[in-house]
Amino acid sequence: MNEAQPSSNAAHVVAWVTDLIFETKIRSTAQSLGAALTTVRSLASLSAELDRSRPTLVIIDLNAAGDPIEAVAVAKAHASHPRVVAYVSHVDVDLARRAQSAGADEVMPRSRFNSELPKILGDA
Repeated sequence: MNEAQPSSNAAHVVAWVTDLIFETKIRSTAQSLGAALTTVRSLASLSAELDRSRPTLVIIDLNAAGDPIEAVAVAKAHASHPRVVAYVSHVDVDLARRAQSAGADEVMPRSRFNSELPKILGDA
């Protein structure tokens, strides 16, 4: 797990992301907004972080390694009921549908996620 801890009153966000460019973008945007961010890359790490930090927002890259669809389901089933925002390549329509079926609150193309990231994190 990779963690950044701003103020204790900050929103806590967990991100399932394996693309280092997007991880850096999410991390720098979170820091600029004062949000705490933890990145995970496995279902075990996600479950542990959900229990530990009880985040208000979980971000999932549907094109990430591992099982991001199961990650959506795990996050939505957690007792803390975080908002789950997933993003995906615009050509992966089936993957987007599967994420919606698994319970994602919002699924968007990567380009939209990129442009709306400050708002997404700000709403956390």
